[in-house]
Amino acid sequence: MGQLKVSDFGLVLSAVQAVSSAQDPVAFSQLAIEQVACLVPSDVVTFNEVDSIAGQIGFSAVPTSFRVPPEVERHLDVLVGQHPLIRYYGESSDGSAKKISDFWSQAEFRASQLYELVYQPMNVEYQMSFTLPTLHPNLVAIVASRSHDDFSERDRAVLNTLRPYFVQAWYSARDRQQLLNLLNSTIGALRDVEVGLIVLTDPPRDLTDGALATLHRHFGAPTASSPWPRQVEQWMSNQRSWLSNPETLRLLTPLRVESCGRRMVLRFLPEHDDIPGALLLREESGRPRQQGLESLGLSAREVEITVRVMSGATNVSIGESMYISSATVKKHLENVYAKLGVRRRGELTAFVHDVLDRPLL
Repeated sequence: MGQLKVSDFGLVLSAVQAVSSAQDPVAFSQLAIEQVACLVPSDVVTFNEVDSIAGQIGFSAVPTSFRVPPEVERHLDVLVGQHPLIRYYGESSDGSAKKISDFWSQAEFRASQLYELVYQPMNVEYQMSFTLPTLHPNLVAIVASRSHDDFSERDRAVLNTLRPYFVQAWYSARDRQQLLNLLNSTIGALRDVEVGLIVLTDPPRDLTDGALATLHRHFGAPTASSPWPRQVEQWMSNQRSWLSNPETLRLLTPLRVESCGRRMVLRFLPEHDDIPGALLLREESGRPRQQGLESLGLSAREVEITVRVMSGATNVSIGESMYISSATVKKHLENVYAKLGVRRRGELTAFVHDVLDRPLL
């Protein structure tokens, strides 16, 4: 194993800091080969992704002017199983820096089809690489190539020192990209159903465009001491207090307002461990669904009366529109109260909204 100088460690540290800033796999691959090219003198450094099943190889290179002739790509696809480095990495769990000369002498390499059809046309005589863990049988490798002089043990030591830090940065970049994709998919789905998502960070962030502005438009302006309208602040405080009391068995309740001719509803998603809570905001339809009301055990006539009650109609106006007496309306309403376990119109409205709307979010 070659010995690294103090100056080498300084360069390695700078390389690690650079690749750790990668926000996605594409950025990581570019930063990684740029840093390797700075640390290990090479004619070209490539980031290779080999799919052994599909027989496909993808790569990016530094310098960017490096090009692989199309016929060379076709030959490499065919001969990939003969490549000593690819074969070694595929058969072992060792991803450390290896050279072609660790497996073949220069004479053996030059006598191979791999050299004749792939490397000689690219003027490559020497090669060293290391791999990054990925799903088997795929192979991800950072590869340095030269036309003159084999790679030294110092070069190997540099790559082996870099490798564990590059692996961590590679994982982080992939995880960040996957989480971003999931988040974007979730946000897209929420937009499709016209639901606003606000994360309860400090300050709060709306992950769907305009969610905070919509909340303030319908629920009120933020107070001097809080980013939330007063009623929203009090409502969230109540939700948290119910959750914090183990002796209290109570469902979280939505907050509703009628504003600008629209009925808006907020639902609270509580914090969990290190995960911040969130608010879901959407506009409610003006009238509950008949099928949903019937699922609560109400008859068709009781459903119709309940819908009219929830719209604010009086017994007299309901009777007139349905061609029945107000006394009959009252009797039907008493039956509804008994079936749903409520006592007055306000409780009826709150109960139906809470039960019917809860599964939708």
